[in-house]
Amino acid sequence: MNKKWSVLVFFVAILITLTLFCPGVRFAFAAESTGLSLSPPTFEISANPGDTIKNVIRVQNISEKNIRVVVDKRNFTAVGEEGSVGLTEEETSFSLASWMTPGWPEFDLPAKSNISFPFEIRIPLNAEPGGHFGSLIFKIGGLLPGQAGAGVSQELGALILLQIAGKTKEEATLESFQVKRSLWEYGPVEFEARVKNEGNVHLKPHGSLSITNVFGKQVANIPIEGRNVLPGAIRKIPFSWDRKNLFGHYVATLSLGYGDKGKALITTTSFWGFPYRVGGIVLTVLFVLGFLLFRARRRISLALRILLGKNV
Repeated sequence: MNKKWSVLVFFVAILITLTLFCPGVRFAFAAESTGLSLSPPTFEISANPGDTIKNVIRVQNISEKNIRVVVDKRNFTAVGEEGSVGLTEEETSFSLASWMTPGWPEFDLPAKSNISFPFEIRIPLNAEPGGHFGSLIFKIGGLLPGQAGAGVSQELGALILLQIAGKTKEEATLESFQVKRSLWEYGPVEFEARVKNEGNVHLKPHGSLSITNVFGKQVANIPIEGRNVLPGAIRKIPFSWDRKNLFGHYVATLSLGYGDKGKALITTTSFWGFPYRVGGIVLTVLFVLGFLLFRARRRISLALRILLGKNV
């Protein structure tokens, strides 16, 4: 009977150990290259009513073919919370496209070459203060005449975020701040903040994440890079604490600043760190040892009596 119990205990221990070790699988996806490259991809410009802004954007043909590029202009708005934008011809109080004038409607670009493409923004005297958002669209119209190969239609846009001086509103709220899980075996620990822009200009909240341990000692101070949040939109801002070994209770304090007046958003969350797989194995081993010692307690007691020279 003793042998059967011992075999059963060891069998259960092995099952628990195998269950605790479940390797994960990660997948990586390769990004596809396009035929055009724009630099810079985003312009952030401040101006006054009545100003004329002149600028250039570097357009590069990174393909092996000579191409024809067609230029268009659109307004854009935020789509979702991941930072994506949607192009539109609809006119709103935040529109910009009607003030933009591309240098040329189309142009030819030889393989592996680039140009500085000019554009203008003529701001009306009665322009509404606040943010205005537009995009210059560069579309590959196909291969040049006489060139072999299949033509590829691709579009790439440069975003222009213009702020008109005057009576503007800079206001943001922190919709949520959370850690992805409340218990972490190992790092990196992943966080996510959601910031809503309640004003009429685009904002770029940035700051830091301070992490303290159970004793109140700061163990990390992580800089948070700014990301644009358009008026009326919510933007997810993910970040992480790149530390592998974790143990105990942690408090994370997020501090974000935004706007010309240095307004701040501050909040906290907490989480636990514990290597439960290793801890589970240790507990399993201790359980097995304890069980075996309990089953053999009479024999151990007898052996001790003999060693100590006592009568049995």
